[in-house]
Amino acid sequence: PPRIGSMLGLSGLATDRAMIAACPYAWPWNVLGWPGVNVPAGFVDGGLPVGAQLLGPANSEPLLLSLAAQLEAELRWHEAWPAQAVASDSPAA
Repeated sequence: PPRIGSMLGLSGLATDRAMIAACPYAWPWNVLGWPGVNVPAGFVDGGLPVGAQLLGPANSEPLLLSLAAQLEAELRWHEAWPAQAVASDSPAA
């Protein structure tokens, strides 16, 4: 993902280009106004969470929300936590 603040100070067009580069498959849905929902998809090295974007055609919000709710109930995302990273340079408390 882009680093926090990496798009500060960019023009509107430059911001759009940076977002398209970072999320090349998401922007058409934004332009079309079609619905999407992001759901948890696990963790990568370092504990950074990743998600999957479920997309649908116009007026499919009820179906997408129902699917996301079913996944949440089955996969119990609220119980998933990344492995704790141990910082070797943190001061002792």
